[in-house]
Amino acid sequence: MRVEGWNWKEADEMVAKATRTRQLKAAKVLAAEVRRRCPVGTVSRPMYRRGRFAGQPWTKHDAGTLKRSVRVVERDDEKFGFKLAQYGEVRVYCGHYMAWYAQIVEYYKPFMRPAVASTMQRIKDILENG
Repeated sequence: MRVEGWNWKEADEMVAKATRTRQLKAAKVLAAEVRRRCPVGTVSRPMYRRGRFAGQPWTKHDAGTLKRSVRVVERDDEKFGFKLAQYGEVRVYCGHYMAWYAQIVEYYKPFMRPAVASTMQRIKDILENG
């Protein structure tokens, strides 16, 4: 059997778009579960006024900053001079400049790893079936 006149680039783009949609949907499911499991502190404190790090905004601590830092990011850039993947990546991040302690919290009170483990079946279903 031979197929003639088949536009493989068009089919490739169609598959890539469907795959990206499924990846985003799965990432949003994971991000929601991470937010649900994320520990929220009860103590808030203002920015340091004295000392070595006086006036640095990252010294301020608000309860819930870590939970608000959970986000879904699409990566398409060529930061290192080459594409990271042919059609980019979808990632779930936790932590940023103001929530620099995300790795420490994950080490002592895991919330991302259990979230991944508990949503793994739903993520597989989304990626396989849409």
